[in-house]
Amino acid sequence: MPNQPIGPTASCTVLARLGAMLTRDRIRRYPLILFVVTVGLYLAGLAGSRGWVEPNGQIVGRDYLAFYMAGDMVNRGQVEQLYQPAAQSEYQKRFMAPISPDWSGTCLYLNPPHYAWAMSFLARLGYGASLIVWWILSAGCFVATVVLWRRWLSPSPWGTVVLLAVCMPAWFQAFAGGQNSFFSLLILTAFCGLLMTGRDFAAGLVLSLLAYKFQFLIVPSAVLLCTRRWRAAGGLALGGVAALVLTAGVLGLQSVHNYVTFGLQLDRLMAVEGFDVYKQQSWYGCLTLLGKGWLSPSIVGTLKTLACIATLYPLGVIWRSRWSPGSPQFALQLSALMVATLLTSPHLFHYDMLLATLPAVLWWLATRDPDVGSATTGVRIVLAAGFAWLAISGPVAEVAHVQLSAPLLFAWLVLVSRVLSPATAVSTPSATPATVPCPAASRPAG
Repeated sequence: MPNQPIGPTASCTVLARLGAMLTRDRIRRYPLILFVVTVGLYLAGLAGSRGWVEPNGQIVGRDYLAFYMAGDMVNRGQVEQLYQPAAQSEYQKRFMAPISPDWSGTCLYLNPPHYAWAMSFLARLGYGASLIVWWILSAGCFVATVVLWRRWLSPSPWGTVVLLAVCMPAWFQAFAGGQNSFFSLLILTAFCGLLMTGRDFAAGLVLSLLAYKFQFLIVPSAVLLCTRRWRAAGGLALGGVAALVLTAGVLGLQSVHNYVTFGLQLDRLMAVEGFDVYKQQSWYGCLTLLGKGWLSPSIVGTLKTLACIATLYPLGVIWRSRWSPGSPQFALQLSALMVATLLTSPHLFHYDMLLATLPAVLWWLATRDPDVGSATTGVRIVLAAGFAWLAISGPVAEVAHVQLSAPLLFAWLVLVSRVLSPATAVSTPSATPATVPCPAASRPAG
């Protein structure tokens, strides 16, 4: 592929020159090298594993252990113990004893009861077999997501987008760790795709499937209500009620009460159980890490609240004007919504940064409009900086107590707000169908 910049450059400014350096050849080359190194190191580690135990003492799949435990507890009729940290620790201690006697620690189960019920079907297969099935389902979700991206970006540059997504450290961390980020990515992608094609009720219904990570529902729900997208809000409410009825019917309302009680003490539990705060990528992790050791928890809590409020301001500017569902501006609005969702999440671990590929894809979709492309050169630079940062964020943040993911995401949000501010919008809401970057053929299947 010719060594050409992605999208038009704005002018001979430092910003434009930096953006022009980000050619397709460079974007393709460096992530692929990173991916090969990452996989190589992981396979080398597995070669030294003892059965299901990696050289570092962790079980293969790591985070999946919590999901498996929850499903197995449901199968054993131990629903009342599901949100008791002591019971979770005891279960994992017994489970790991024959596998790794030296194992210590607890992979806390943090999701709602209906998710544990869903995992109960996989848990019947045993840990090893269910983990393999889980990996296959995760890969299937990613393929389905790629199909939707291809419909948005066809004929190009969807191949480059997929390459970047797969080469993200977060992609491999989510997959190797047995996390559910691929399911979340598919749900959010389908939600945005349905909104862009005007199918609001279906979009809300699909978004409700994300109730197993309720923190990702808060900002989208607020935006749907504030922008009076009643059909989408109705679909979301219906899906939420259905999940609640399912939980009450299968596991009992007491399980919901236990989950809420557990959630209220989650901050304290995460500190006690030794969660690595430097791996938290939202404002929560950034400010907790920054204030660790010299600021009181109350001051840190205040700073986190103020940071979330500051995040909502540019988001409000972006959504103040109404745009056609198929316009480039609407894709940017959805991109900003996804970024704000990540920024304000109280629990956003390193593997969840895989979800940042969605706002990047939405931005790329919007830049098919020349005006938008020339106005968002700064976003391209932030994307490149964020990709590079994710490759080194773990060790650097642990040593330097600086987590840059949140500031980079916020910079992205501010840059988009400047483009979509009512005073500087690149085009009018009355965009004709000819300017729409996501035609009818881009509709998600079903």
